[in-house]
Amino acid sequence: MYQPAAYATFQAKGEHVYRTSAYIQWGTSPVSLGSCLLLNPGAATYFRERPAPHHATMAQATLDPAMRQLIKLTEAIYADEAADGKLEGRLHIYNLFSLQHPQAREAIRLFEGLLKDGKTTLEEQVTPARQLRDHPWMLLGWGCVAQSSRPLATLKNMWQKQISAAGIPTFGKPCATGKNYYHPCPQLQAMREMVLRDLILLCEKCRHHAG
Repeated sequence: MYQPAAYATFQAKGEHVYRTSAYIQWGTSPVSLGSCLLLNPGAATYFRERPAPHHATMAQATLDPAMRQLIKLTEAIYADEAADGKLEGRLHIYNLFSLQHPQAREAIRLFEGLLKDGKTTLEEQVTPARQLRDHPWMLLGWGCVAQSSRPLATLKNMWQKQISAAGIPTFGKPCATGKNYYHPCPQLQAMREMVLRDLILLCEKCRHHAG
C-alpha cells in the first residue's frame, strides 16, 4: 500500500513564508479525491532548505497534525479503497490566506497588517472557480476563532462565491455561532476523534445528496 505524502509550494517574502498550494498524495494519480478550505497554513515545513526569497519552490513537506487528521478523514471516506491498498489520488488543501503561522490569532493579526501595508491583497488569496471544479467535495474547516475581522469576513465571502460558482458540494461541522466551521484538527486532543466522526458522517450525507 502506498503511504500518503504531502507536497506544497512555499514562497518567502521578507520575513514571512507563504504556502501557496498543498496537497496530500496517495499513489500516483493526479485525480482529486476531495478538497478542504482551512484558515491558513500551519506547521508543515520543507524537508530541506527554506525557499529562496521571491521564488516559489514545490517540494515534499512534513506532515503536520492537521494533515495527519486529513489523512484519517480521507481514508475513512474511501474506506474500501484504503483497506485494499488501492486508494489513488490527491486531497487538495486550500486556505483562506496563505501566510504560514501555527497560531491562528497571531496569523490573522499578521495577515491584516500585511493587507494594511499593501504587501498582499485579498484577491491574491482566492483560487478561481475554474481551478476548483474538478473536486468532488470540499470540507469547510477554517475554525471557530471568535475574532471579528472585516477583512476575514470579506475573504470568506469571496471564497464562498468561487466555491458556489464552481458547483462543488460542501460540508463542515458548524460552530456555535453558525458562521464558522470546526477545524478538522482541533487544538484539544480530546475533541479530535469526535470531530473526525462527525465530519465522516457529514461527508457521507454531502456525497449522497450530490450523487
